[in-house]
Amino acid sequence: MDSSEGTARYLEEFRSEVVDGLRQELDARGACLRDLVFAESKEGVWATAVVGLPGEEAPWVRRRLIVPASGPDKDAWLAGAVFASAMVEELDAPSGPA
Repeated sequence: MDSSEGTARYLEEFRSEVVDGLRQELDARGACLRDLVFAESKEGVWATAVVGLPGEEAPWVRRRLIVPASGPDKDAWLAGAVFASAMVEELDAPSGPA
């Protein structure tokens, strides 16, 4: 991304969309978002969500590249919505979260 201020804004908007998008879905399942962290690598910026599931001792962790090294390929709110939706789809899969 082109500036640390722009990156910070992007990640905050992404975080807000993920938290808002998951809150009701996780509450309905008795689950909770324990953490959402970002890490930068040569590939770009990664988001890691840690979810506590009812009856499970170990958390469910989902990690995805959200900003390629070349820069964002979508708006932060859209990237957050896609990330949250993918998590909900995985929770609803017959096999459950992997």
